[in-house]
Amino acid sequence: MLKQFPFTPILGWSVSRFDTFSYCKRKYFYTYYGKSDREFPFAKISQLKALTSEALTIGSLAHDVIEAILKRLQKSTDVIDETRMKGFVKAQVQKYMLDKVFSEVYYKEKDEIDESYIIDSVFNAVMIFLNSDRFEWVKQLPEASKKQWIIEPGGYGETRIQTDRGELKAYCKVDFMLPDGKDIYILDWKTGKADEYKHRKQLIGYSLFASFHFENKFDRIIPILAYLKGEYSEVVPEISKDDIEKFKDDMYAETRAMQQLNRDIENNTPVAKDEFTQTDSESKCKYCEFRELCGRN
Repeated sequence: MLKQFPFTPILGWSVSRFDTFSYCKRKYFYTYYGKSDREFPFAKISQLKALTSEALTIGSLAHDVIEAILKRLQKSTDVIDETRMKGFVKAQVQKYMLDKVFSEVYYKEKDEIDESYIIDSVFNAVMIFLNSDRFEWVKQLPEASKKQWIIEPGGYGETRIQTDRGELKAYCKVDFMLPDGKDIYILDWKTGKADEYKHRKQLIGYSLFASFHFENKFDRIIPILAYLKGEYSEVVPEISKDDIEKFKDDMYAETRAMQQLNRDIENNTPVAKDEFTQTDSESKCKYCEFRELCGRN
């Protein structure tokens, strides 16, 4: 069981949160503090925040289907029929797309989304995993391991990370965490391009998540990036004590940087929107779901 925490309003660090903060402070405001805006209705901000894209949809659905496969595997190792899998993927895609608005359509980049492209992309990513040596390895794990699998846990992956300057709240949600003897493996599915710096940072966060929640009961924590595009490939980075200490220092600095835009740190209350400056690089704006609000669409 993962540890649970009482609600606290104070800002919690995550890789994605700081990425947004670094990308554009105004986008960061709309993403995390939309209720505080006095210019646009919160309903409008929420509508734009809910926009999805083809890439996000493919990644999200691939995760959902692999989650279903792993939960099935906990009960049965029967061979998965490829035709039935294609049908399952199609049903999941159609269900997902019923109430989704795609940014490509909303901003008139496309007239409509090609459903068959989404289905094929998700199906291909899933089959890459199913045909991998890693999936065969997972299938052969003993029942004792399968009973302890953590597959796409609910919530946001809240954890605590101890630094030399105190304890910080963080969110490090793992895709799949599984024990094998005295080792614990963390698998993180990627359906897009490799991003060595960002993805390595995520894995260090996941390692600290496992260390905190399981109180170092495992001899080794082995985080793995599993790429599901083109062909199956893995990256298993070596993470040293120096890497972990640097991560903690960076996390502390990044948390403090974000809190500079809090007028009340304990309650995570933002300063005025004008202090959340727009990015100077307008080329970034064409990928932003909020560009309509900034007049840069």
